[in-house]
Amino acid sequence: MRLAPLLLFALITVLFSLSMTGYAVSNDGQYIHFREMSVEFAGTDAEVTLYYDLDVFSRVYVLLLGSYNLEPTLENVLFDFEDVEVVEIGNNRAVLYVEDISRQNSEFYLHDSRNLGATVDVLTLVYPDGSSRRVPYATSTPYTFYSNE
Repeated sequence: MRLAPLLLFALITVLFSLSMTGYAVSNDGQYIHFREMSVEFAGTDAEVTLYYDLDVFSRVYVLLLGSYNLEPTLENVLFDFEDVEVVEIGNNRAVLYVEDISRQNSEFYLHDSRNLGATVDVLTLVYPDGSSRRVPYATSTPYTFYSNE
């Protein structure tokens, strides 16, 4: 008798997990909303921090099965960049490292505009000297340059 409720709970959990598998890794991006993206330049590379909100079902999915299923979605935001490594994925933020995001030209680093795989409410570019630039509702990174000091 005590086994029936446990089996029912296990069955519901498995069905719920399987039904969300396709949902949590879909490419349409409706289950995740990107609030902010911070790009901290360091030479030709950059550390990118994405701040996002997940809907209720996706939060439960991540809680039950882990955040590794978000990795392809997070990498897809930076699809136009060549060498992207996911460093950390948290509940509402992820840290990625991008190599060769810029190129060096004598005394400056030049960053060419790149498309993003999703709209980000606020894109913040943080330069090595500590200054920053904010771009609202970004669908691409802007052309920019910064000193190598």
